Amino acid sequence: MEAIIIGIARSAIRLATPYLYASIGETIGQLSGVLNLGVDGVMLMGAFSAFYTVLKTGNLILGLL
Repeated sequence: MEAIIIGIARSAIRLATPYLYASIGETIGQLSGVLNLGVDGVMLMGAFSAFYTVLKTGNLILGLL
C-alpha cells in the first residue's frame, strides 16, 4: 500500500513541474504589472510546435530550441 502512495506522490511531483515553472513565470510577470491569462495556451503551443518540428525534421536538438 505504501508503494502505491509513494508512486502516486512521485508522479504528481513529476507532472506538476511544468505548471510550477509557468506559475513562477506568471508571478514574475504580475510583479511587473502584466497580467497573462494565457499561460497554459502558451505552454501548449510551445509543446505542439516542438513536437511538430521533431516530427518533420527528425532532429531532437532542434525540437528543444
